[in-house]
Amino acid sequence: MACFRPADTAEAIKLLLWKEFELSRLCAGWMPAVPRFGCKAKLARLQYIHSRDMKLLHGRANELPGGLPAKAWVPEAVRELYASASLAPSVAAFFAGYGLLLEDLLQSYDKLGRDVDPILDAPTLDVLDIAGLKRRELAWVREQTREFLATEDGAASSLPDWERYVARLLELGKELGRDGSVPPALRWPAPFPAEPVGPVPVQSALDPRFPPYVFTEGKKPYEDPDASPLYDSVKQMHYINATEMSAAENLAYMYYAVQHFPLEFYYDLSRHLWDESRHAAMGVRRLRQLGYPTERFRYFVGGPGKDVGAEWYADMYASLTMVAEPCSFLKKRKSIPAFEAFGDELSAAHVEFDMADEQMHVNFGKKWGPELFKTYKNDLVTAQELAAKARLRRLQARGLTAEEEQAVLKDFPAFCGFTTNELNYEKY
Repeated sequence: MACFRPADTAEAIKLLLWKEFELSRLCAGWMPAVPRFGCKAKLARLQYIHSRDMKLLHGRANELPGGLPAKAWVPEAVRELYASASLAPSVAAFFAGYGLLLEDLLQSYDKLGRDVDPILDAPTLDVLDIAGLKRRELAWVREQTREFLATEDGAASSLPDWERYVARLLELGKELGRDGSVPPALRWPAPFPAEPVGPVPVQSALDPRFPPYVFTEGKKPYEDPDASPLYDSVKQMHYINATEMSAAENLAYMYYAVQHFPLEFYYDLSRHLWDESRHAAMGVRRLRQLGYPTERFRYFVGGPGKDVGAEWYADMYASLTMVAEPCSFLKKRKSIPAFEAFGDELSAAHVEFDMADEQMHVNFGKKWGPELFKTYKNDLVTAQELAAKARLRRLQARGLTAEEEQAVLKDFPAFCGFTTNELNYEKY
C-alpha cells in the first residue's frame, strides 16, 4: 500500500506554507483599503493568524528531510496566482475572493490530513489541527461580503464575474506541481477587466466615525485640544493608543512591499502589525467605556500618501521602533501609578500590556532596522547608529542648531521630551 513518506509531507507542507504567506500578505495589503475600523482590526488579526500558521508549518518542514532552505522564497506561479486574486474591483469582491482562497487552503489541509499516517506523522497532524482553526473565520468573511455588497456602489454588478475569475485561478492552481512549478501548457487568464481598489492604496481609507487630524505647523498633535478633549488628562493615554491604527497600516504597507527578506522578518513584522492594531482597538474600547465616542477625537491617516521608494519603509520603521516606541515608555511608566491612584486598575493594565508589546517591538527594530537600511539605503549601520540616525531626523524638523541637536541627542529623556509630549498625571 502506498504511503506518504517524510519527503512527501515536506513538499506538501512547503506549498501550504507559501499559500499561508500569500494570504497573510493579502489581508495586510487590503487592511488599509477597507473603510471600517473593525474590519481593519480583524484583517490585522487574520494576517497574523496566517503568518503564525506559516511559522508552524516552517518549523515542521525543517524537522523533515529536505526542510526549507534558508533563502527559499515563494514560487513565482504561487505569487502570480495570489497577486491576480488580490486585485479586486471592490471591497465586497475582495472579501468574496478571500473567502474562496481560504476555502481552498482549508481543503488542502483536509487532503493532507487524510494522506498522512496518524501515528508516523502525528506532529504534522498537530500543526494541521491548529491551522484548521481558521475555518471558523469563514462565516465572518462571508458576512463582510454581504455587508459591503449592500453598501458599496457598483459592487454587485462585478461580483459574479470576479468570483468566477478567482475560481478559475484556483482551478488552474491545482495543476501546479507540489513544489509550485508550472506545467508547460498552463496559461493564466488575462487580468480582470476592472480597476482594482486594493491592495495597498496610496492612502489608507479612514472610517467616517474617525475624523482625520489636520496637521498644523507648530502644534504637537497629542497636545492639541482640537484633536482630543483629554489632552490635559492622564486619560490622554487611551487616545494615543486609539490613534495607533495608522502605525499598523504603515506596517501593513511595509509587510506587503518588502521582498526577499528572511521569513523570520515577516513573522516578527506580522506580530508587530497585529499588536499596533490591538493597541488601537483597546484605546477605542476604553474611551467608549469612559463615555467618549470616537467622533470627539481626530486620527491619523496611514500610508505614505504618495508613491514612495523602498527607503520610505526603512525610515518609517526606524522612526517607529527607535524613536516613537522607546520614547513612549517615559510617559507610560508614569501613567501606571497615576491610573492606580485614581482607582482605575483597568487603565493601568492597558498600559502594562502595551509596554510589554512595545519592548518586543523595540527589539524587532534593533534586529531588522539595520538590515532594512543595508538593503534599501545601501547604509551599513549598527542598531545604535540607526537609533541615532532616526532621532537626528526627528530633530532636524525642529529647526535646532547643530550644537543644540548634539546636546539633545546625548540625553535620551531630554530628546523624548523635546520631540514628544508629557501627560498631566495629576488630572483624571
